[in-house]
Amino acid sequence: MAKRGEGAKALGLTTTASLIGTLIGLIFLVILSPAIATVALQFTSWEFFLLALFGIIISGSITSQDLVIKGWIAGFLGLFLSTIGRDSLQYFPRYTFEQSQLDSGLEIVPVLIGVFGIPQVIRVLSDRETLGKLSKLSRVLPELSTIKRNIKHIFRSACIGVGIGSVPGIGEDIAGWVSYSAAKKTSTPEEQKKFGKGAEAAIVSSETANNACVGGALIPLLTLGIPGSPPAAMLLGALLLHGITPGPTVEIDHPNFLLEVTAILVLASFAMWANGMLLAKQVLKLLQVPPPLFIPVVGLLCVMGAYSLGINIFNLYIMLPVGICAYFLSEMKFPLAPLVIGLVLGSMADDSLRRALMLSEGSFLPLFDRPVAVLLLLIILSFCLIQIPLVRRGVKIFMNRFFKRTNS
Repeated sequence: MAKRGEGAKALGLTTTASLIGTLIGLIFLVILSPAIATVALQFTSWEFFLLALFGIIISGSITSQDLVIKGWIAGFLGLFLSTIGRDSLQYFPRYTFEQSQLDSGLEIVPVLIGVFGIPQVIRVLSDRETLGKLSKLSRVLPELSTIKRNIKHIFRSACIGVGIGSVPGIGEDIAGWVSYSAAKKTSTPEEQKKFGKGAEAAIVSSETANNACVGGALIPLLTLGIPGSPPAAMLLGALLLHGITPGPTVEIDHPNFLLEVTAILVLASFAMWANGMLLAKQVLKLLQVPPPLFIPVVGLLCVMGAYSLGINIFNLYIMLPVGICAYFLSEMKFPLAPLVIGLVLGSMADDSLRRALMLSEGSFLPLFDRPVAVLLLLIILSFCLIQIPLVRRGVKIFMNRFFKRTNS
């Protein structure tokens, strides 16, 4: 959208969708906390492993430019990177090459900077890609007709975000990817062609979901004391420092605590929205800076950002090789987002699967005794099968005939 001169519109739509998603998530937090927390409490290691696997597969499927298998390869490459370091169950070193700096695994921040920052710097400096030009400043505040046109995506994405956020350990990234995929699958063929090229539905869906996930992640945090995402874990630490222990008795020990937290988050959401609206056009003016001046600054910030994490130069040894490898992967049309998703979810998938197998003494049979796990497994298998061209063509023919009969 920025390349079409609609950068301000994109930022305005993003900020507004974030506000709407947060407000809907907080409504769910107040009304449905006990019920959703009860469902999330039923999840065991098998369900967590399948959820992580589903997140990697779906992110690879929806971001691949040509072959879906390339997205899956990138996702499982990230899954492999997550196994570097000492495992959390038996503290056995894996792929550390006797380097003590790798005992705790790869830091996510240097990897993120390497994956998304270094390839962009290389492309722009080699004149392989130019930055967008600020041709015009469009309207920042979204029109009411735009919101009405995407109202179905907003409510569906909000429900997806709350549901995924209420499951401890999943987080906002998966909510955004699942909602993006749902919006793409339910859009018309003409709208699907716009996804990845500046689609309003894509922005609204992903931003609404990942912000609605905030309210969902607070459900297990405030009612069970279990953080639903990394930011929720940080909030848990802050609450404990102030002498507040989240859990079933929090409303007894601190009356109206849930409503107070909700009110604060509502005010913060409106403050975020106001800042986004005011600063959108100023941020877009960065596009007027010549690339030869702007990109070296970005490269320097990448180095400073990786090094500042613990003031550790070893982070640069992680960032640079990962960034160079990511550049070549992107040149070969491998999507980079699944790699990061695989790295983020890899530890949960690894620990959950190994813990489940340890409890079952190496047997996979308990997986088929749990209805939720079987349902997730069927969803994963059907999602993989639908990527096969022959199966996809058969499903499309069946759906067309079904709708024709229904209409007649």
